[in-house]
Amino acid sequence: MRALLDTIMISDAQQTQAELTAAKIRTLILNGSLQPGQPLRQDALSEQLSVSRTPLRHALQALAEEGLVETIGYKGARVIELDRGMIDDLFEMRLLLEPVALRSAFPQITKLDLARAEMALDAADAEGEPSRLSALNWDFHYALYRPSKRQMLLRTIEQLNRASALAEVIASSIVARPKKSAAEHRRLLRACQDGDETGAIAALGEHLQLAYHDIQTGEE
Repeated sequence: MRALLDTIMISDAQQTQAELTAAKIRTLILNGSLQPGQPLRQDALSEQLSVSRTPLRHALQALAEEGLVETIGYKGARVIELDRGMIDDLFEMRLLLEPVALRSAFPQITKLDLARAEMALDAADAEGEPSRLSALNWDFHYALYRPSKRQMLLRTIEQLNRASALAEVIASSIVARPKKSAAEHRRLLRACQDGDETGAIAALGEHLQLAYHDIQTGEE
């Protein structure tokens, strides 16, 4: 029994370390320290991040599931290089699924949900670090979608948001995307606060379409 408990504790510790390692690598990718297409050599990352191979391997697997890292068979992994087809897929799916989540959530949205969404926007206004902006962007959207309680839908949308984060960072370095996104988010929040479901769905669709357009512009 003692051996089993020790094994469980080691496994939990490795999982926590893997999550922390994934967060560090995610920040390096979204901040541009690790460039699209750049190989992720485990020996170098292990030394740079002061982490052993097992949690590092789990971290890279998690980032591959998010769409930020691409595994290359036995050759290891590299930062994903987004092409036009991948961006089209990401935003076409977001345009289909996110309005469904908001429409399902709308009758259950509370003042607390709206307060959480507004707090995320206020924090984003004072933030300039890309990985934090990406996290706050998801916090805002999740606060509005969470009341739907459609867990599979929410997990899928979260994965799509994480996968499109790198594209949004690329676009933000070329166009004034963060300021435009902030204004679009405020319009969406106001519609939700006013109880205007039709207006909120329209504002969400416009926000996603404009983000899609600016990312395409940034890729050209």
